[in-house]
Amino acid sequence: MKHLSITSHLWIAFLVIPIITFLILGILQSLGTYETPFQSVVLNIAITLLLTSLLGYFHARRIHSTIKSLLAFIQALISQDDATQAAIFPRFAPREFELMAEHFQLMAKKHSESRQELSALNAELEQRIAERTNSLLRTNQELAILNQLITPISPHPGGASIIKECLRQFSEISGVHVKLYLRKPVLSLIGSGEDIRGINDIEINDKPWYIISYRYTIQPIRSGNNIFGCFIIPHSQLSQQDRDFVETLSRSAGIIFQNEILSRTLEQNHAVLKAVLESMYDAITLINGRQVVYANGRMSELLALPCSEIIGMSEDYLFAIIAHRLIDANWEVIDQAKRGYGIFNLKLKHGAGHQYILLTVFPVTGNENDEVGKGMVWRDITKEHEVDKLKNDLISMVSHEFKTPITSIRGSVETLLREDAGWEEDFKREMLTGIHEDIEHVQELVNDWLDISRIEAKAISLDKEPVQPHAIITSAIRKLPKHFVSNAKIESIVDDSLPFIYGDRVRLGQVLLNLFTNAIRYNDDSPHIEISAHSDEEYVHISVADNGIGINERHLGKIFDRFYCVDNERERRLGGTGLGLTICKGIIEAHNGMIKVQSSEGIGSIFTISIPKYRSASAEYEKV
Repeated sequence: MKHLSITSHLWIAFLVIPIITFLILGILQSLGTYETPFQSVVLNIAITLLLTSLLGYFHARRIHSTIKSLLAFIQALISQDDATQAAIFPRFAPREFELMAEHFQLMAKKHSESRQELSALNAELEQRIAERTNSLLRTNQELAILNQLITPISPHPGGASIIKECLRQFSEISGVHVKLYLRKPVLSLIGSGEDIRGINDIEINDKPWYIISYRYTIQPIRSGNNIFGCFIIPHSQLSQQDRDFVETLSRSAGIIFQNEILSRTLEQNHAVLKAVLESMYDAITLINGRQVVYANGRMSELLALPCSEIIGMSEDYLFAIIAHRLIDANWEVIDQAKRGYGIFNLKLKHGAGHQYILLTVFPVTGNENDEVGKGMVWRDITKEHEVDKLKNDLISMVSHEFKTPITSIRGSVETLLREDAGWEEDFKREMLTGIHEDIEHVQELVNDWLDISRIEAKAISLDKEPVQPHAIITSAIRKLPKHFVSNAKIESIVDDSLPFIYGDRVRLGQVLLNLFTNAIRYNDDSPHIEISAHSDEEYVHISVADNGIGINERHLGKIFDRFYCVDNERERRLGGTGLGLTICKGIIEAHNGMIKVQSSEGIGSIFTISIPKYRSASAEYEKV
């Protein structure tokens, strides 16, 4: 039954109440219940009120029951969240409540749909937030990986190893296993870490991405036009985010390898340059900003200071050290060297002697020819200066050595050629003997010069044969002039059973004769010469000891140099060129032997020559 509205119920009540009232009044009037009109009105009102109350109570109960049903329906909608169920109302319930229930049901249905949509939106939002969070976390992790490559300013000491570590971390966060391959020239230049493989140039294409098989994808590592290697990635594991990261990593890796190669190249060039500068015989300094920024080992030796103290030293202090060692106190040269460029000669104190330095000051320019500092080359020309001095002394000495016999020969010849005098035969013989001795002296000088030339050209000829040491020693002693050894004592304690030596008899005799002559010549007392010899497995050693003036320790390392004279005044007085010991050394070395000296000034000297023993063919065979 269809429910009526409240208005319909009211209209029914307004119609029913008068009808029932009139019916009751008619019945009562027919029964004669009331006599007067007033009674009729009162009765009419009473009946109306009674009926109204009854109908009101009836409607109130129905409305109350309907409201309870409506509340129960609403509660059911709220608690059960089921908008499909229908409301159950009592009979004769007002239509408005039914419409209200239907409205609530529609609202509940819309609410349920809205909640479902909201739940779906919330779930989607949560998913998107989670995805965004994961993406940001992944991005931060990738940035942290790349930061290892980008942050350091200096080139990586092992770029390949660091990139391998980045790939390992990337594999942990992405599950993608990327392998690093380097070109073999790059691999050999920068060195390889573990599990870093080489790849040929022809195997790397210049495309950003390309597939080398149905399973793998390759990403070149490049910087500009230079390709250093590639990343190889399993194709099935690659997402767009993975691609983006690997591309970024490849660009960073290309820059790193480019910097590392440049750094290694610069290091190699710098090492070569440093090795060259350190190997130079000249001292080098570089001044920048009035301060020393570089000094090599020779400069450290020149100043007797470690390089660490020289570097950082001011230019003024550097020249103050040099000026303190100046002998001539030529301050003007120091000032000129500080103010400008050029070549300057310095004479410095060096131990007990002198040191001659040729200083060259020159500008150091950059790539655009702008001056960045100035360089200084300190060349030790002490040796050259000594050679020049020796040459001058030699010229003076040779002039004297040649002039004396030539003057004597000329005087003797002019005397013998005088027509106004008659000379006795004994006088003529004495004059001719003197001429002969002077000619022999000149011949000795010429022979010395020829021997020096042959020794320097390594063209000295030797007529080697087995020689008995005792025999050549005895022969050399006999060749000493009698007047020269008249007051000398020569003692030979050489055993004639010594092994034979293999050498040139004449040349070895020349060496011994020179040593004997020097032992007598450089002696202020009665000369005493002791000759001894012994042998070992390889050599026969012959020693010549004297009680002469000896040699100062500072001269010992130079007495075998050509033209070197310990005492030039004595050389001129006694007659000598300073070539004798040089010739001796050359002859002994031509025999594959050695010559040594021990000397104490004021006590005497010991010269020892070592000549290889003679080995016969049969002995050599037995030895082999």
